[in-house]
Amino acid sequence: MPATSELMYSPFSKAVFDDPYPVYRRLRNEAPVYRDPEDRWWVLSRFEDVAGALRDWETYSSKLGPAPENPDDDGRKYSVISMDPPRHDRIRGVLKGFFTPRAVASLEGALQSVVDHHLGRLKRGTTVDAMEAFAFAVPTDVIGDLLGVPQADREQLRVWWEAFLTRHEGEVAMPQSAIEANRNISAYIGDLIDRRRTDPGDDLISIVLQATFHDPEIGDDRSLTPHEVLMFCNLLSAAGSETTQKLISNGLVALHDHPDQWQRIVSDHSVIPAAVNEALRYDTPSHWVARTLTRPVELHGVTMDAGDWVLLLLGSANRDERRYDDPDRFIIERPRGTDVYFGWGIHICLGQWLARREAQMVFEYVAKNFPDYAIGAHERVLTATVRGYTSVEMTLR
Repeated sequence: MPATSELMYSPFSKAVFDDPYPVYRRLRNEAPVYRDPEDRWWVLSRFEDVAGALRDWETYSSKLGPAPENPDDDGRKYSVISMDPPRHDRIRGVLKGFFTPRAVASLEGALQSVVDHHLGRLKRGTTVDAMEAFAFAVPTDVIGDLLGVPQADREQLRVWWEAFLTRHEGEVAMPQSAIEANRNISAYIGDLIDRRRTDPGDDLISIVLQATFHDPEIGDDRSLTPHEVLMFCNLLSAAGSETTQKLISNGLVALHDHPDQWQRIVSDHSVIPAAVNEALRYDTPSHWVARTLTRPVELHGVTMDAGDWVLLLLGSANRDERRYDDPDRFIIERPRGTDVYFGWGIHICLGQWLARREAQMVFEYVAKNFPDYAIGAHERVLTATVRGYTSVEMTLR
């Protein structure tokens, strides 16, 4: 029997990125508290450990940001995802009510119009790149409408976000192209904000600009500072599109690979919400987030020190055999409990209900109109934290 290869994990390895699940399984079984070979961070991979860390914000702090290659300073780069309470709660609360299930339900007509517009142009018997045909465009237009981004600018903004997230093989540092894309995004969103200051509307940018909240540090109500507004709106422009693009494409590829489950959807559209949840678990769009420790923590006989970075592998936690039966199979009616595909605890994804609804509508449209679709070649580009496709060949039938 050949010797087992040395266990190596890096979030910046293209080989791991393309197929992380065998490495994740080894991490869970052989090194549930894994130390990066260059001593840059720890890695937690089991569901119980990841879920516990996500809930314990006092120990696993977000103040340095969600990614060690570009550390933050209490939200100056990434807004609320790089804050701890109480500041996190005050600023997140500005839009908390806008993304509830009830609020998303009020957008039903607008969401359906976007889906019908993009998928309604597709023809049976043709082969398309699903990403270019609709998986990029639907989430980009939904968040573009909500933020009031002019139609002509949306594709450029999406391209910049893709460039910002793209990483180079084996390199922890952000590439120059990502830094430049970040500058372009901030300049563009900053210009939109300036326009809304003088000409407000009913879009999210205007709502953020006009919102006030009680700040006990000054003992009074206040609005967000210009920098807080910029970072919050930057975050909304990315989070509103990137994860949903990956969810739609990952889900359609996974369902093609599980034809019995896809036929359940074709036969009964009422199972689509459960199928979207399973798509989120089976091939999670956001594969990891990082935290920094505020105190020493001992897990599985290993002590991690205060100040250490810890990567929480959401993608691994969602395939943990200790939590899920037969986790490498896509099972629509899998019993649901706590799941960490949108994170968990105070930082659970603000737009989770919107992302779910967009994906549900796309799956339903495909089930009605292209029930025998086939997937051909599909490619990924190495990106930070999120994992999905950049092209998916799809034959419509």
